[in-house]
Amino acid sequence: MLYFEFDDQGVTRRVPLRDGTTIGRATDNEVLLADFSVSRHHARVEGDEGGSLRIVDLESTNGIKIGGEFVTEAVLAPGTVLDVGSFRLTVVEGTGDVGSEESATFLRPLDEFKREYGLELDRETERTQGGEGTRVLAVLAEVSKTLLEVEELSPVLEKVMDLIFGHLAVDRGFILLDDGTGTPQLELFRSRQTVEGEPPPVPLSRTILDTVMRDKVAVLTHDAQADVRFESRKSIRIHQIRSAMCVPLWHRDRVIGVIYVDSPLHVGSFSASDLDLLTALANSAAVAIEQARLREKIRREQEVRRRLERYHSPAVIDAVLSGPSGVAPEATLCEATVLFADIVGFTPRCERLAPTEVAGLLNEYFSLAVDAVFAFGGTLDKFIGDAVMAFFGAPLPQPDHAERAVRAAIALRQALVAWNRRRALEGLDQVEVRLALNTGPVIVGEIGSQTRVDYTVLGNAVNVAARLEELVAQPGEIILGERTHASVAYLFPTEHRGNFRLKGLSRETAAYRLKVEEMSGPSGSVG
Repeated sequence: MLYFEFDDQGVTRRVPLRDGTTIGRATDNEVLLADFSVSRHHARVEGDEGGSLRIVDLESTNGIKIGGEFVTEAVLAPGTVLDVGSFRLTVVEGTGDVGSEESATFLRPLDEFKREYGLELDRETERTQGGEGTRVLAVLAEVSKTLLEVEELSPVLEKVMDLIFGHLAVDRGFILLDDGTGTPQLELFRSRQTVEGEPPPVPLSRTILDTVMRDKVAVLTHDAQADVRFESRKSIRIHQIRSAMCVPLWHRDRVIGVIYVDSPLHVGSFSASDLDLLTALANSAAVAIEQARLREKIRREQEVRRRLERYHSPAVIDAVLSGPSGVAPEATLCEATVLFADIVGFTPRCERLAPTEVAGLLNEYFSLAVDAVFAFGGTLDKFIGDAVMAFFGAPLPQPDHAERAVRAAIALRQALVAWNRRRALEGLDQVEVRLALNTGPVIVGEIGSQTRVDYTVLGNAVNVAARLEELVAQPGEIILGERTHASVAYLFPTEHRGNFRLKGLSRETAAYRLKVEEMSGPSGSVG
């Protein structure tokens, strides 16, 4: 295979010759000659049916010389020397094997890097590695100290980029992190030049990205377009990838993203030692990134826990947070048992009490109610004036939700008895409560507007429970709807209170009273 070989800022470059290869100062040329003595699009290589290649001048300002003579077109063969502006290009033959000194791309396996710069690095290893080993270790020490001081992800990424621009002659830097989809997403972009508006598209081909992440290698390319493995990749040409480095962010044996840096207008900008330095930095950065992600996850879970504590018992919260999917953000249909508990004669009571006394009364009552609900794995829906609304069977499925609800109602009634004894000793009047429970299908989830939502239940089963508490239950009674009664009749003594035509319902509803007076001993517990 034929190549153009030339010197570019002290680096010997080889670019394969093919039909359509262009030479010029603009970055869309395969042979990029960054000097104003070269026209933006200076010349092009063209092939013929016989397989030979020739150079064609594209009406450039300074022309092309071969053997000291200007030419507009000439056949290219091994040994042909072209003067293009201040550059001298020689046509040579070669294999262009990747990894050879002639290759435009250098790949550094992580295992090789870890062996050379591992944590076990001793004084003898440092001595034999010389200045580059010392440089890498010095940067690692600085990186570790700097990143350990930062806790949140965004500042960690900014610090990483500060270190990159501080130690390497890069023009642009990109940090991409795997969000679980398998395709890293851009998290941070920085350029030495001011860039207004949205960051530019990541000039990283899928070919290089897959190579870095799949093979766990760090890539240094003096010109990706001159690499025989990448030369057929359209994205390499589109992005005009020149001098670039791409290294994996690796934590233990897992690649969590990549760092990509480049100098798009210059070739041969980076050395192998630069690649080692960036690789070392990426390793420390990955540790800091994972720690920051873990801290953010903990903060999110703490926020979720604080939010859940308004509604759920500690046992339910632990189950939700440890489950595979947690509480579904969207409302779902399930079967649940709804409980309403309402203070009898609360409005007249408020007329003779000071506001502070009303608040104190409600706080004590609500505490008793919530403790009873949470004790049996229930969910607090809301406080409605002096009433408590709760439900059982969500967000986690509870096959025995009806039994749990009944036991919670019994526990609340017993707590009210003890509370009233204390109130009597203090010379205060008694507090009576009506309770009603009903079982049926409900919609459960976060329901509300864009600015405010409540975790709640909706459905006819909820309406029936509210009507039973308001219209059927008497002070001190626990009333059960039909399906609740059917689920627990074998566990608790009950009596039929009759069939009632409840407001808003087309058919009569059977109601049952829980005969608490026939129950002896504590209410028991549900596991």
